[in-house]
Amino acid sequence: MLSDPHSVLSPHHSIRAMRIRHLVAADNVDAQGYVIDPLLVRHAIVLAGQIGDLAGPIDPQTHLNRDFPEHQLDECLVAERLERGAALLRDGDRFRMAQVRAGADASLGPVDLDRRRADWQRAVRGVTG
Repeated sequence: MLSDPHSVLSPHHSIRAMRIRHLVAADNVDAQGYVIDPLLVRHAIVLAGQIGDLAGPIDPQTHLNRDFPEHQLDECLVAERLERGAALLRDGDRFRMAQVRAGADASLGPVDLDRRRADWQRAVRGVTG
C-alpha cells in the first residue's frame, strides 16, 4: 500500500493521475550510473520533484525475471535518499536516471499473475476486512 497516515500526499490528490516510479537511492548508484543492488530499488510516487509516497522494494520474480518481460526493471529515477520528502536528483533540466545492468536479471520461471492477484486480494481483505 502506498499511502499511510504519515504520507505527504493530500487527500485531494487523485491516485489515477499519479504514476508509480522505480526509485533508487544515490548511494546505490555507481560512478558509471548503474544501480549497484537492484533489490534495493523501491516503488514510489513523485510529486514536484520529491518522493511523495514510498512503497516496498521491487519483487525480483516480476522485475528481475527474464521469463517475465512484461515488467523488467531497466532504469530508475535517482533520489538523494529513499524516504518521503527526499528530493530527486537532477542532471540539468531532467531527473537523473540510473540504469540496471543487463546481467541483473535471471531466468526465474513463469509468473502466475492470476494466482498472485488472488493472493494479493486475500491479503488486502485480511487487512481491511
